[in-house]
Amino acid sequence: MRTEPGRGHNSALSKQHNRGLVLQLIATGACGSRVELARATGLAKMTVTNIIADFMERGIVEECAQEQTRICGRNPIRLQLTDGAPRAAGLMICRDRVEAVLCTLTLKVIKREEVSFLSMEPDRLKVYACEVLDRLLAGEGNLVGIGVASSVPVDITAFLEERYRMPVAFGWDGASAALAEKLFGTGREVQDFVFLGISHQICAGIISGGKVYRSGRGRRSQLGHVSIDREGPMCSCGGRGCLGLYASTPVVLDKLCRAARRKLKFPQFCRLSGVAEVEQIMAEMVDDVAVALTGAVSLLHPELIVLGGDCVDWSDRHVSMLEGTLNRTGGGETILVRRAHFGREAQQMGAAANIINQIFQGELVL
Repeated sequence: MRTEPGRGHNSALSKQHNRGLVLQLIATGACGSRVELARATGLAKMTVTNIIADFMERGIVEECAQEQTRICGRNPIRLQLTDGAPRAAGLMICRDRVEAVLCTLTLKVIKREEVSFLSMEPDRLKVYACEVLDRLLAGEGNLVGIGVASSVPVDITAFLEERYRMPVAFGWDGASAALAEKLFGTGREVQDFVFLGISHQICAGIISGGKVYRSGRGRRSQLGHVSIDREGPMCSCGGRGCLGLYASTPVVLDKLCRAARRKLKFPQFCRLSGVAEVEQIMAEMVDDVAVALTGAVSLLHPELIVLGGDCVDWSDRHVSMLEGTLNRTGGGETILVRRAHFGREAQQMGAAANIINQIFQGELVL
C-alpha cells in the first residue's frame, strides 16, 4: 500500500498546505479522484471540492474520465494535471558540466540543455548556468521556478533569483536525487531509504520518515568519505581509506582496464561475463560499498537502498550481491536494493524536484 505524503488540515491557516498536498497526490498518481483525495488527506469533501474547482479554473487540473467501479452509485471522475499546468526547470551542477532540464509538475521531461567545461570556476559557472537556462527557457512563459542540484560546493541560488526574477530552490545532488525517487520513482512506496550515486564521486541522499534529511549545517552527505580501511591511503578530505579511493568509477574502471588489458567503458565491463579478473574487481567494488553502507544501515534502518549514477549499470547479480551482504549484516531487518527509476539522471531530475516539492509543501503557491 502506498504511504501517505501527509494529512491536510481543515483550517484557513493551512490553505497553502492543503493545496500543495492535493496537487502532490494528483501529480504523483497517489490519488485520482475527489473521493480518494478526501480519504487520503482527511480533509472535508467540500474543502477538496473547492481546491479542485480553483485548480480547474486556473487551468492546472482537469477531469479526464470516470473511474469504473463495481459499487453502486456514481462513478468517481478521474483528475489529472493539464498540459497547460505550470512547468519547472532543473539545473544540475557537476564538476565538468552544467545540465538543465524543463519538466512538467509530474517530472516529465520537455527539453534538455547542457554545456561542458574543463575547470570549475565560480565566476564562469554563472555564465555557463545562464547559457543553458537561457536556451532552455527561450519562449517559455509558464515557469513556476528553478530547482538546483549540485555536486560541488557552489551555491548560485541568490544569483539565479536576481537574474531570472523567480523562486529558486537548492539541494545537494544526492539529496535531490532521493527526493525525485521519493516523489515519483523507486522510493514512492517506502518511508526510509538511502540513495547511493557512484561516478567520479560517491554521494548519498537520505529519506527518513518520508522526508529528505538535510544537514542543519548545510553539508552534503558523502558516502565516498566514509572510511572502510583505517590503514588505507590518505584521502583529500584528510581521512584514510575512504570509500571513494576504492569504489569511485574512475578508480574501478582503471582496475578493470588493467586486468582485462583492454579499454572499455564501465557499462561494457558490467555487461561482460566469463572473465574472472573482471568479476573479482566488480565483486570487490560491491563488497567495499557494502562495508560503507553497513554503518548507514545500522544508524538509519532504511527499508531500501536506491542505486543511481554508474550503479545502474551493475548486473542483476551484483545488485543481488549487495542486497544479500546488507541483509546478512543488517540485524534481521529486510533491506531491498533497487536501481533508481530515473537511472543516471536521478540527480538532474532531482534538481527540478527541488522546486516542485516547494509547491507540494505549500511553500510556493501557484
